[in-house]
Amino acid sequence: MPVQSKISSSRRIIIKIGTAIITQNKILNEKWLREKIKEIAHLKNTGKEILVISSGAVGTGMLLEGLTSRPKEILKLQMLSGKGQPMLMNIYRENFAKHEIQTAQVLLTHHNFSNAEEVRTFRDVVNGYLKEGTIPIINENDIISKDEFTSPKTGYFSDNDELSAMVALSLDVDLLVILTDVDGLFTSDPRKNPEAKLVPVVRNVTDEIIRMASKDTNGMGLGGMLSKVMAAKKVSEKGTITIVGNGLKKLDDIISGKSGRTIFYSE
Repeated sequence: MPVQSKISSSRRIIIKIGTAIITQNKILNEKWLREKIKEIAHLKNTGKEILVISSGAVGTGMLLEGLTSRPKEILKLQMLSGKGQPMLMNIYRENFAKHEIQTAQVLLTHHNFSNAEEVRTFRDVVNGYLKEGTIPIINENDIISKDEFTSPKTGYFSDNDELSAMVALSLDVDLLVILTDVDGLFTSDPRKNPEAKLVPVVRNVTDEIIRMASKDTNGMGLGGMLSKVMAAKKVSEKGTITIVGNGLKKLDDIISGKSGRTIFYSE
């Protein structure tokens, strides 16, 4: 079956929203988020099961306090997350409710995935939500877990890219859509190199592909293209297709291929 046919027939879909797109230009882009929620609601109403993995709690907390750069103190980051998460969830709740869709908050740490009983509980609860038509809004529990902030590199869940992969593998997800602030994987960073070319399809994440992935961040989040590529590699090995696309484009266009994107899959 052609890959686009597989994408179109996907039943269970994760939409991952990164900090770079949800806090564009250092402010919480509520207008964009409301429009994206409308698009997600439309997708759900076509008969899909939808999960949303949303970054942005720390970034939203920063915005509430008027901060323009990410603090380094771990306690401060955790406190910002605690302030930002309720506001973020309220936006999701109110706007999905306009489409008669209920939401549920699910906060996780990486320790939850290392305990078989907790994985079963997570699966049971989320499958229950999906069965009744509720959209789970998933994020890392930054107040409890310091791993994101204390990792020597980018954090355990790398702005929730790794979390997206772990959730996808735990719940037999067909399609993972990662929304960010660029159109997908380029041969080099398109913000620095005007000659960079979009890579439309990746069937095998090789060392060359990994070298292409930018490690740059925008100062608000933790991830980069590298963490998205590694998440896609992990899930594609288990049969899940990943699309990395620009969240400023319409979701339907990204999924259908009308907009530029990068598809990761294994044949």
